[in-house]
Amino acid sequence: MLITRKRLFDCSLIITTLLFVSLLITTMLHVPPAISGSVKLYDKPKTVVTINDPTIFPESITYNSKSKRFLISSFRHGAIYEVNPDGQTTQIVSDNRLCSVLGIRIDLSLDRLYATNSDVGACTKPTKEGVKKTAALAIYQLSNGQPIDYIDLSELLPNDAHLANGLTLDNKGNVYITDSFSPTIYKVDNKGNASVFINNKEFLGEGINLNGIVFHPDGYLLTVKKSTGELFKIPTDNPNGFTKVQSDTKLVGGDGVILGSNKELIVIANQALGVNNNSAYSLKSYDNWGSFTVTGRYKFGDVYPTTATIKDKKIFAVHSNINKLVAAPIGKKHTIKQSALIKEIGVLVADK
Repeated sequence: MLITRKRLFDCSLIITTLLFVSLLITTMLHVPPAISGSVKLYDKPKTVVTINDPTIFPESITYNSKSKRFLISSFRHGAIYEVNPDGQTTQIVSDNRLCSVLGIRIDLSLDRLYATNSDVGACTKPTKEGVKKTAALAIYQLSNGQPIDYIDLSELLPNDAHLANGLTLDNKGNVYITDSFSPTIYKVDNKGNASVFINNKEFLGEGINLNGIVFHPDGYLLTVKKSTGELFKIPTDNPNGFTKVQSDTKLVGGDGVILGSNKELIVIANQALGVNNNSAYSLKSYDNWGSFTVTGRYKFGDVYPTTATIKDKKIFAVHSNINKLVAAPIGKKHTIKQSALIKEIGVLVADK
């Protein structure tokens, strides 16, 4: 078959055009899709549980799927309570060493309950060391509240101010604890040995700094700095290789942090440095938490939300206006009472 130069030119032109169109389509396909995730935050709460005791001031909440009860920590009484569906509470941990209990986490497989202990001058059992001198991890048997271990973290950095705050567990049984006054994350291994996991001036700031923290199954920690709203990604095998998670949004007041999925976080933000955020944010990352985009926001109003948990794929948050308790003079703290609320603010749904 005889092929003329003109025919070759025409074929070449067609091929070039097809390649250009193909490249254009490919480029269009690689434009980031509209952000949508499996975390859906409501406009208003679906259910509300009122905690019966207005003096507890819970800071943290988690859900025990075995007992089918919420657990809350007490910032005021230095205790841990179980909450019935009608809001009635039962104290499950009583320990005179506890002043203000902040973060709590459970491990059902080990029957363990973990809690952080601090003293900021707001508890009914002040420590002998004094305000901002206590940072500890307490470990209990989940099924009966009996003590297993109490680990003093403040002795690792005795000259620093301390506020042991958030905590998380990795897949090897190690516990990581943020210190909001010292620029530090501690590590307690599965044998109870404590160490400074990372101490870095990047975590310094005004007021409360490193706060909520969560372990990601891919081997790193995600933690929020309350004063600036920055989110950090910290590899567990190379903590000094940490990075800031990039975003146009600053989560100022960031407190509790939980995973919705490997690509999604739920962050509870309250107030910091004059910013009244008082919101829950759903975040999504498409690049393994190099960056994130906000996919939803739930506004609590004029309250002080602190943390959240997931129960049967539903997202529940707690608020109790702890800020009013902290701000009250020592001699007036006993007069501050606030019925804490547990609110269903969202749900986990399948990705489309």
